[in-house]
Amino acid sequence: MPKGYEPIEIDSSAMPRDAQALVDSFRDRYPFPFDRFQEDAIGLIAEGSSVIVSAPTGAGKTLIAEFAIFRALAHQHRIAYTTPLKALSNQKYADFIRQWGGETVGILTGDVKVNPRAPLVVMTTEILRNKFYRGECEGFRYVVLDECHYMGNVGRGTVWEEIIINCPPEVQLVALSATVSNISEIAEWIGQTHRPIRPIHHPVRPVPLQYLLCDQEGQLWPPEPASVRRILHAFSAGRSVSESREMGRWGRRGERRHRPFRRRTLDESIAISALRARRWLPAIYFIFSRSGCERALARMLERGEALLDPARGAEVEEVIQQTLLDYPSISPESDLNQLILRGLRRGVGLHHAGVLPALKRLTEILFERGLVQVVFATETMSLGIHMPAKSVVIGGLRKRTDLGFRGLTVGELFQMAGRAGRRGIDPEGTCLLTLDSAETVEDAVRLVRGDPEPIDSRFRIGYSSAALLIEMQREPEAIRKTIEKSFGQFQNRRKIEASRKDQEELIRRLADAEGMASPCCPVSTLIEYREQRAALEQERERIGMLRVATARAGRRGGRGRGRRSAGSPTFFWGDYEESRAKLDAMALALSQMPCHRCAERSLRERQLKQSRRLGQMLERHHQTQQQLQNSYWEQFLRIVGILQHFDYLDDGRLSAEGRVIASLRHDNELLVARVVFSGLLKGLSPEELAALLSCLIEEPRTTEQPAARLFLRDQAHLRRRVKTLEGLSQEVDKVQRSYQVQLPVSMHTTYLAATHRWVSGEDDWLALVEQSFGGHEGDLIRAFRRLIDLCRQLEESPELPADLTHTLSRATAMLDRGIVLESALI
Repeated sequence: MPKGYEPIEIDSSAMPRDAQALVDSFRDRYPFPFDRFQEDAIGLIAEGSSVIVSAPTGAGKTLIAEFAIFRALAHQHRIAYTTPLKALSNQKYADFIRQWGGETVGILTGDVKVNPRAPLVVMTTEILRNKFYRGECEGFRYVVLDECHYMGNVGRGTVWEEIIINCPPEVQLVALSATVSNISEIAEWIGQTHRPIRPIHHPVRPVPLQYLLCDQEGQLWPPEPASVRRILHAFSAGRSVSESREMGRWGRRGERRHRPFRRRTLDESIAISALRARRWLPAIYFIFSRSGCERALARMLERGEALLDPARGAEVEEVIQQTLLDYPSISPESDLNQLILRGLRRGVGLHHAGVLPALKRLTEILFERGLVQVVFATETMSLGIHMPAKSVVIGGLRKRTDLGFRGLTVGELFQMAGRAGRRGIDPEGTCLLTLDSAETVEDAVRLVRGDPEPIDSRFRIGYSSAALLIEMQREPEAIRKTIEKSFGQFQNRRKIEASRKDQEELIRRLADAEGMASPCCPVSTLIEYREQRAALEQERERIGMLRVATARAGRRGGRGRGRRSAGSPTFFWGDYEESRAKLDAMALALSQMPCHRCAERSLRERQLKQSRRLGQMLERHHQTQQQLQNSYWEQFLRIVGILQHFDYLDDGRLSAEGRVIASLRHDNELLVARVVFSGLLKGLSPEELAALLSCLIEEPRTTEQPAARLFLRDQAHLRRRVKTLEGLSQEVDKVQRSYQVQLPVSMHTTYLAATHRWVSGEDDWLALVEQSFGGHEGDLIRAFRRLIDLCRQLEESPELPADLTHTLSRATAMLDRGIVLESALI
């Protein structure tokens, strides 16, 4: 049995005969034996249990999902297969069509809708989230959450929580995750929120993996403390005299001693030569910038290095020509595409988000066939794309983020390194960590020896989430109950428990130190009494405000209106009679505490007040606990306040604008609604409408666009509308700041000129990219696909006038053509 995995006991004799037969039938489809963790997961699914599986990249988690599909189809049930990435959704869709046939498989990714009523539907998580919010189960009895460690993603992790919170209890969940350290905690939360789920943690890779450090000379070192000392000595020995003197001066200053080590990226040819000499190719070489990947490929070509066996050159050429035939809109003459095709003909590939989807797929095909030996890739290639290699090179231990540079996490390293080692081919995989300075040596050793980070909740309330909760649940009590089912609140409750334990221990120590020992009970009991008494007073104050607000609302609306208004504060403060009953219950509970009638209480309370240290500590813990208890509800109330500010809540119901917000999937649905209902889009042509909406597509890599300024110079009326759009975005940003809401407000003109030109009927794609955009083709295609998604969401809304939806339909048709359409399912 592999070390680190504890098998689950499953009584196969208790399994229904048809279930066991189904497992046997599924097993017969494969020519290899299953691993024990796969057998365990499959057995649990056959029993009808939900499972969450945490295992390394390449361990075979997909097989478990395939059994869930097999079982669903055998029982004539529907199954949803969700992924975090459109590219991964497209890949799964193509894989499943090959396995199950086109009539059985559908896909929903916002911009693409094919066979949506199929038994097996691949979809992005956001689409499933909205379906479950609206109670649209559509007969799904199974849901596969692939790459569910994405729950820890800062921008999108909340979607996974919202799916689980709103998932009907009859739906069987199959969650697949990379290795994380708190899979049992996540399973416990899902068990409380949805239904019981069995965690399976399998930390063992099917192919052993060795990590090595690669210094500037190409020498390889094991990641051990002894290596650190020798590498540091080697770095020092390689310095010039002046550098050594400088090192001596800095070395005498303690904390600044590492400053003289300059960062110098390892020449990729050194690492590749080391791999080639040891027969460790093919390899994926991760570099954390697109330009870095492109420069590395260009240098390889300049040096005349070729990694392709000349005898297989014709085979490569045949695949390239077939791709150009299948995707005639590709422009082989663009600088980047020329670089890519030249590299592929020499056995070297390039893979990042700015590359055309068809050329990325071409690179993947050639790599899978052994016709590409090295691929320079950004980190996106580590996320689910099936491209196993013999080895992996990590081109640096720091990466740029929106907040500046930061070091790699253990989870990120494991995700990339997991691509090394092909099951059934390689006895061992290899991951090289390149060292760009002596400072990174210890960091590399810590990373390799570290444990994967736990998943922390990224739950947040956005405009669409808040609007859907109000639309579907209406009553504040039900909404709060739903919000507090989140993994975020689950983790907060644990933090509150830990804070209270710390508080009790600190109280005990301080009370002993300051002579406050009580003859009848611990000081912590008295403090608990004081906290409950303060909560009672706070509730009395709230009810007083509620009574006044209710009276005012009654005077405005007359008698007998019969319901609270969501447009007034009373709706989210609660019902007066219900609150009064809650107050009475709190008062009764307080009166039954032993401290309530204790003769010692007054004296002990005076002692507490006189203890400054104890008072400060209690206040700090109290604030922390209150913040943890109420953070998500207060977040929801702030969003509600903004919706009320714009009159999007009316008499307990969403207005037309609010209903549009509820229907959207966007970074800031409020801004989209403000634009749509402002009259800004009225009377526009399809190309003008699309151009304006392109300003709302999420923030691009760069917003410096001289092409847009040049284009708008001759478009006076469009320029005025862009100015108005900018004003609307500034208004939303200002209101958000006043309500302390930090949701992205993105408005830019990066894609405006290119969108207008494309929707106008331009057919020269390369000229459009070079003259009206200036960035990578892949970025523009992805922006157009997202714009198509937004246009279709608005087009399907019954709240918009027919003339606007007609223009949206025409704009979508002109967007979704040529190379943009060709890229839809790649």
